Amino acid sequence: MKRIFFTIYVLITCSVLFIALGVVPIVDHLMQGIELEEERSEFRGIFSLIIGDLTSMPESAWQGYLDGLNRSFDYPITVERNKTVRLPEAYHQAYAEGRIVSSSTQVEVLVQKIPGSDYSLCIGPLPELKNIEIIQFLMVVMVFVVLAIPVFVWSLFLWRDLSRMEEAARAFGRGDFTSRARASRFSSLADLKLTFNGMAERIEKLIASHKELTNAVSHELRTPLSRIRFGMEMVKTGKTQGEQERYFQGIERDVGEIETLVEEMLSYARFDRDTGQVEPEAHDMIAWLRYLVACEEATDGVRLELTAPEEPLEFWFDPQYMAWAVRNLIRNAMGHAASRVRVSVVNNDRMVRILVDDDGPGIPEANRVRIFEPFARLDNSRNRKSGGYGLGLSIVKRIVVAHKGTVTVDDSPMGGARFTLSWPGNRPVESRLVQSL
Repeated sequence: MKRIFFTIYVLITCSVLFIALGVVPIVDHLMQGIELEEERSEFRGIFSLIIGDLTSMPESAWQGYLDGLNRSFDYPITVERNKTVRLPEAYHQAYAEGRIVSSSTQVEVLVQKIPGSDYSLCIGPLPELKNIEIIQFLMVVMVFVVLAIPVFVWSLFLWRDLSRMEEAARAFGRGDFTSRARASRFSSLADLKLTFNGMAERIEKLIASHKELTNAVSHELRTPLSRIRFGMEMVKTGKTQGEQERYFQGIERDVGEIETLVEEMLSYARFDRDTGQVEPEAHDMIAWLRYLVACEEATDGVRLELTAPEEPLEFWFDPQYMAWAVRNLIRNAMGHAASRVRVSVVNNDRMVRILVDDDGPGIPEANRVRIFEPFARLDNSRNRKSGGYGLGLSIVKRIVVAHKGTVTVDDSPMGGARFTLSWPGNRPVESRLVQSL
């Protein structure tokens, strides 16, 4: 608090002194002409009257006349020979023309030639306030005292907000990832607070996600590794070539399962670190979707079909990432469908919608939000076909949100679940994949 106050106070004080010692003299110099003109206007009548009286009487009577005037004025009135008058070079021309001029740059004594004589009328030095130096000193002291009050108040609030920021940073450094900075929205540190809190929230979610990923990895790998170990033991005890071959095939399936799991986890981690960036381009949605559906093979008697208009429909999207999302939805539907999966396209209200329907058991309404969370599954099965690893739909959500869209799940007219991808497809979208959902 003291350091903040004194730093700001000294800075402002130096600025005030610079103005007082550097700028004020310059302004005074520029204002000299204006000040002299004001004095001329004020004393022009007095000079005219006095010079009129002096020119109407002999020079021998001037002193007695001036003595009488001096008893009535607060400043001296005298006459001086022209050749003894000392004036600044800038005023010589005006003096010669008979105008009122100042004997110095400070406008302390005013001088004007008396016509028809060798003398000039001098009025001044003009009176100044008594104890002017003390008054000026007190005014300067008052300025700095008054200046200290707002500086102190501002420093107090700044110090309070900085202390809160420091306290939050220390707590965060000690491992309290729920710690957040507090500051008034009117504070000069409001933007810093928002930046810090956004960073803290992001780090908290990343750490939670990494913990969740680590726990899920250990849990998911345990079963196939156990089967591989069991298969290796059985290979050793296999009596025939056929038995050993059967165990080797089981080991290969388990290795493939582990590879698939690792691939999904790497994909999820890639999105979670926000390293991807969607690059929307204009594409024919119908041709792109036909190719995508044709690349997917029906399995276990499940038929995959596409319902779309015949005419081309051009939309903006990132073909690589959006293909990833649609494939995940198709494979998820085929893993739960009884016999049919249907993909369709709807263009409505400047929004493009891709619908994926199946005739499987559907998804209970209470679980329709949770399924988009990472590692969320609706059963405890380790069967890849039914349970999966719970990462595919989470990746789908990240991709569609990056396109400024949404993904939802509802009841399908076919009796199962309907997943709907929806995003504004008629304009470019430049957006990074969101870090938190």
